[in-house]
Amino acid sequence: MPIKYDLILKGGEVIDPSQNLRGKRDVAFLGGKVAAVASNIPKNEGAEVVDVIGKMVTPGLVDIHGHYAYKISPYKAIPDQVCLPMGVTTAVDTGSTGWMNFPGFRSYVIEKVDTRLFAFIHLSSMGTMPVSIQVPDLEDFRFARPKEAAQCIEEHRDLVLGVKVRLSPNGTTAKNAVSAMKMARKLADETRTKVMVHVMETPLPMAQVFEYLKPGDIITHCFHGDTHNVLNEKGEFRREVWEAHKSGIIFDTGSFVKHFSIPICQQAVSEGLLPHSLSTDRVGTWPYASKNYNILEIMTQWLAFGMSLEEVVRRSTSSPAQVIGHPELGTLKPGSVGDAAVLEFEEGEFAYEDQLGHEARTERRLASVLTVKGGKRWRPWRDLP
Repeated sequence: MPIKYDLILKGGEVIDPSQNLRGKRDVAFLGGKVAAVASNIPKNEGAEVVDVIGKMVTPGLVDIHGHYAYKISPYKAIPDQVCLPMGVTTAVDTGSTGWMNFPGFRSYVIEKVDTRLFAFIHLSSMGTMPVSIQVPDLEDFRFARPKEAAQCIEEHRDLVLGVKVRLSPNGTTAKNAVSAMKMARKLADETRTKVMVHVMETPLPMAQVFEYLKPGDIITHCFHGDTHNVLNEKGEFRREVWEAHKSGIIFDTGSFVKHFSIPICQQAVSEGLLPHSLSTDRVGTWPYASKNYNILEIMTQWLAFGMSLEEVVRRSTSSPAQVIGHPELGTLKPGSVGDAAVLEFEEGEFAYEDQLGHEARTERRLASVLTVKGGKRWRPWRDLP
């Protein structure tokens, strides 16, 4: 029998929310695409066959919040070290660079790594400023250059998803917060792209932030426990939060330690205000926090919060893929991009903190077995120089 496929993952439990599929299936890849998902694909039809019996097979994971401008921005993680080993085949850099340094980010990182990267460019020309120098990104509003930012978006439209604003003391001043949101809104409208807004420690109430957002725009760190969060003084989800969620504004977790509250996340699950995307805010080495959770740890947390496995996978695959406008990702439909994550549960006692004094415990956690990227079994690449 002739070889039909480059790779077959055989005997795993396929969990693919994009197809409402959960069951034992084989998954075959050819030419960088998913070629078949079937109950019994003959082994001799694959050039390489990997036995994944007892494992879970999901679409490649999609993490829409991280910082990967290695050696360009002070907040940087090396994507092939923190993404692909965890099953993340697609990631989004969220404002590490602005129009001035994004071309370098593209040339020296995005086009050289195996991880598929997209990006939001920062409203500030230079991107995200380091905490250590204590100068907010947009303290000097002369660094907000919409004409140049629009040109950058047009020249890199294949990779740039929109504009990022940090509404925090490190991102902008209270004086410039409204101006930043107005400019971001106008820039996104002119370029037909999205706005992503960091809403933790914002000087603006949630209701005011939502005034500048449209369906498809993203609030990240959506369930933080700081001032102006999603709860009112009675501990209930604000009316405007429910309305924004129903209107199509995207709620992204950005679950960096301190940027999410375990009790609020648990309440969100119990009341059905689910995030559209589970994301990490990976930043590499970070001296100001004890933890920077990977995507599997965050998925495990949301299982512990009460979300079903199917919904956790959905919000780590097909849902964020739709959010960034790339439905060919986050799915195992035949003909789609050939990315997959093979996962398993590890048993034990595991604890996760939010750096706000809360802890979640669980007796199992998700772990990565192998990653398929572009139809091939991914093997670790060299470090960037």
